[in-house]
Amino acid sequence: MSVNKYKITVIALMLVAVISGCEKATETHKNIDSDFNIRMMESSLRTLRLYFSTTMVYPHTGYSIDVSWQQSSNVIDISFEGIIDHGSGFAVVVPITAVIDLGTLSNGRYNLNFYNGTVIQSGMLIVSSDSYETNFGHNPNFHFINASLNKVPENTIWLAISYNEEKILSSFLEVLMSLGATKTTCHPGYYSINVTYPYLYYSVFKVEKNGSITYSPKEVTNTIVDWGGRFMRSFVFQYSGNNASIEQLIKQYKEQMEITVYTDKGERFTSW
Repeated sequence: MSVNKYKITVIALMLVAVISGCEKATETHKNIDSDFNIRMMESSLRTLRLYFSTTMVYPHTGYSIDVSWQQSSNVIDISFEGIIDHGSGFAVVVPITAVIDLGTLSNGRYNLNFYNGTVIQSGMLIVSSDSYETNFGHNPNFHFINASLNKVPENTIWLAISYNEEKILSSFLEVLMSLGATKTTCHPGYYSINVTYPYLYYSVFKVEKNGSITYSPKEVTNTIVDWGGRFMRSFVFQYSGNNASIEQLIKQYKEQMEITVYTDKGERFTSW
C-alpha cells in the first residue's frame, strides 16, 4: 500500500505560496463546506493527475487543501481532511485548488472513493491503453469536468495559431511538414497534459467527432487571452524530429502570427 499526501495552495498562484510558505498555518478547518470540480489530466511522465477545485470561493489566496490518498490493489481512497488558512495571501476571491498524482496505473478497473467529512462518494475509474474513463453518475459533491480523458499518443505535437492571412498560415504549415511533421487523426475526445511545471500549467485540446480540433486558452489559464489575430485554428501532428527546429521555425513567423506549440513530453514553445 502506498500513501501520498499533499498540502497544495491555489495552483494559479504557486509562486506566491513559495514566498509565504515559511509562515505557519494559523487555522485548520477540519470540514470543507464545499463541493469539488475535478479535472483529469496527464503528466508529462504519463501519470494520471486529478485537479480539484472548490465550488465555493474564499477571501484570499492563502488557503490550501489538506488532502491525502492511498491505493490498495484496485481501490483508491482520496480523503479531504480540511482547509488550512496560512494567514497571508492576496485579497482576491478565488476557489481553492489541489492536485494529486495517482502515478502510473495498470489497465483495469479501480474503485475510486472520495471522503469529505460525512460525505462519501464512490465510483469507478477504468484505465485502458488509450484512455481513462470515470463512472460516477449524477453527483454534485464531486463533479468530473471531463468524465473521460484520452491519452496523448507518443510523438504528438499540437499547435494553437492566431493569424490574419490564410497564405501566411499555409506557408508556415508547408515548412512545418517539410521538417517531418505529418498530419494525424486523433480519436474524438478530450486531451490534457501538464506543461513545463508539475502543477502550474496544463494544455487542453479536444477533438470533435467531425475531426476538428478545439483549443481554449480560457480553459487553460482561466483568463481571456487576446491572441491579436482575426482567426484562430488548432492542429495536431505527429513529429519525432528535433524540437529545436520547431522552436526556430515558429520564431521566424513571430511578426506574422502568434503560435504556441505543445508536445506530449510536456514542452511548450511560443513564437513571441
